[in-house]
Amino acid sequence: MTTRPEQTLTMIREVCALGRVEFDRPHTAEGDTAAGRALVRGLQAVDPDGEPSDISLSMDLLAPRAPYFDRLVLDAVAAGTRQVVNLGAGHDDRALRFRHSGVRFFDLDLPDVIADKARRLRDLDTDTTGVALTAVDFAADDVAEVLADAGHDARQPTLFIGEHLVLFLRPAAVQRLLTGVSSRAAKGSSLALTVEVHPAGLDSALVVSTVDDVMFGGAGPLHTIKDREAWLALFQQHGWQVESAAEPTSVDHFELPVTGRQVGIQTQFLTATTG
Repeated sequence: MTTRPEQTLTMIREVCALGRVEFDRPHTAEGDTAAGRALVRGLQAVDPDGEPSDISLSMDLLAPRAPYFDRLVLDAVAAGTRQVVNLGAGHDDRALRFRHSGVRFFDLDLPDVIADKARRLRDLDTDTTGVALTAVDFAADDVAEVLADAGHDARQPTLFIGEHLVLFLRPAAVQRLLTGVSSRAAKGSSLALTVEVHPAGLDSALVVSTVDDVMFGGAGPLHTIKDREAWLALFQQHGWQVESAAEPTSVDHFELPVTGRQVGIQTQFLTATTG
């Protein structure tokens, strides 16, 4: 059977959704702590061959990642930020878990994912007035236009988060995403992304093609891996200043042979503010 990248991406999305709810996570005073499990009820992460996927394999990655982004949202809300944009939100429940009076959450993802999430939210007995579910194709759409149409206020500070997203976008789409987000970022905004990082001195295109061949047999959904300096330069190019740039927060993701040696790929967490 020929595996399509979309199948692998669906599996990864559902593994992350199912794994995230296994953690003891914080919430605001108004937050719905039961929403997370309700949103993933019935999801069954299966691999492209139709076999169940072991979510325990993702827990080491999720263990530092989920708390990192949870804390960013909580701190932003406490500091008075009134808009949170979740890029590639999937079935994440932060818009409900961190509900706070006066704060509006924008959950962006592919149309089919948003439609499924909307259906699940309709089945929940919970307040969703502060949630804007917004369909977007990150590979083709202008995120700035999508946010404007959804009611995002570009004059007010925003926390933009993208947990495990840009890895799956091609470099041109990452550029387009950052351009769109940056044009909606008022003074005082923050942007936090997980990015995949390879050691310096390697050709990024070669790393990506090797990952595709070795890990996915040529049908992989992973498209953008850069060295750290390239990521920092990309953020700066779009007007973002990365916090603690010399001290990366990271987790080892995987290893594979590139140009005759084992190369470690890290997931690094980059948080930046408008310059």
